[in-house]
Amino acid sequence: METKNIRFKEFLDSNELEEKDLPKPLVEKIHIFWKLHKLLDTIQDTDREDLLEQLEQLDYEILGEIEEEYEDQLENNERLEELINSPVVKKSLKQKAKTKLRTDETILGELSSMGKIKNIRRSYLKGLGVKAKIKHDAVIGQYQLKRMSMFFHVYDIVELKSK
Repeated sequence: METKNIRFKEFLDSNELEEKDLPKPLVEKIHIFWKLHKLLDTIQDTDREDLLEQLEQLDYEILGEIEEEYEDQLENNERLEELINSPVVKKSLKQKAKTKLRTDETILGELSSMGKIKNIRRSYLKGLGVKAKIKHDAVIGQYQLKRMSMFFHVYDIVELKSK
């Protein structure tokens, strides 16, 4: 996991945010991330893959918490949706707005690309910003949330085949 692939760092850099301005618990989580990241060079190959997986998950959690902390100061998703649907806005601006919009489908796509597709709690998905009503085997875009437990709200992400 190279430094350039760390999502929360990219986010902080692109939004010109300082780590020191974040809440203390989040700063501590970031310090733990960097301590674990330093271990990558010293760890054996067999344990390295597990550590990489943990780092990716921690990176995603930190990014989610940072976005949650600054969500009212960052781009407003509802405003972006209005821009996209407006007939008076140029196509080029609509395209830019679409790339900034974080939809339920893009959240599921990010989880899928990270390989985090098994045993995901509904509360975790809501915490990441999924707005759709999550019920038994919900379809969101090109993904299906397949409920895996009868008594708990635990889901697997299944990518639907395009026709």
